[in-house]
Amino acid sequence: MCQFKSGIILKNKVVLTPKGNESHSDLLESLGIADTHMNATKTFVRAELIPKNNDRMSDVKDWRYKVDQDIVPDWYEKDPERYVQEFRNAVEKYMEDWKKNFKFICGHYWTSVTDGNLTYYFLNGILKKSEFGKTNNYADSYVRNYLVNSELAAELKKEFGDKLVPISLDLTSMDGFKDYGTVEGDILAIPNIQLLMKFGENIPLIEDLYWLANPNQTPKRGDSRYVQYVCSDGDVSYGRCVYGRGVRPFFILQSDIFGSCDNVTDSQ
Repeated sequence: MCQFKSGIILKNKVVLTPKGNESHSDLLESLGIADTHMNATKTFVRAELIPKNNDRMSDVKDWRYKVDQDIVPDWYEKDPERYVQEFRNAVEKYMEDWKKNFKFICGHYWTSVTDGNLTYYFLNGILKKSEFGKTNNYADSYVRNYLVNSELAAELKKEFGDKLVPISLDLTSMDGFKDYGTVEGDILAIPNIQLLMKFGENIPLIEDLYWLANPNQTPKRGDSRYVQYVCSDGDVSYGRCVYGRGVRPFFILQSDIFGSCDNVTDSQ
């Protein structure tokens, strides 16, 4: 499986994979290069630079370099240090541009998505891994209790006060049952499937699996165990509430707030 950040090293240049697709094979196809053993011995090197602890915001200098093929061309073997450095340089430039899409708020990087007069901020990563709860009801979950009482929630309240918009989170199950109703009033929460469907194209993928707030089914269907979560490739699946998954929160601000905030910076 190709990992972030992947690319192809050619004799005279480095080509990185496009956003959202780390496949070496797809990149080779787009370059018109056949993905064959012969070409691997003469033409290209599949390379990856893997973030430390899967943290894409970490220093690229600490990322682990990997060649993802068993044999390499002679030109690479003669001067591997050159090509490793060229690949690192390309990834570093890519990440500099990539980080410009985020805002740094209360010690974390966030993706902002504006919807009318509201702006949603989705954490770029997870705060921690956690069991969901004793049941699949987010209202009573370990995850919600952690977020409501977290230092991050306190910092956001201190920084933004009444500019924070209370969250209304629909807990309808995937088969349409509304046993769990709606959670109202939190200022920090995990997304539900409705938010993911609305803003999914704007929320970057992350390496960690992370919880959504929706149950798969509810007690009316005899299920209080299974919860939705998002995979590293963006696929949505479900697992038992006692499994450990990532906590990736969001919060909402009024869209015009940043004219007067000191603790918010573009990550450039």
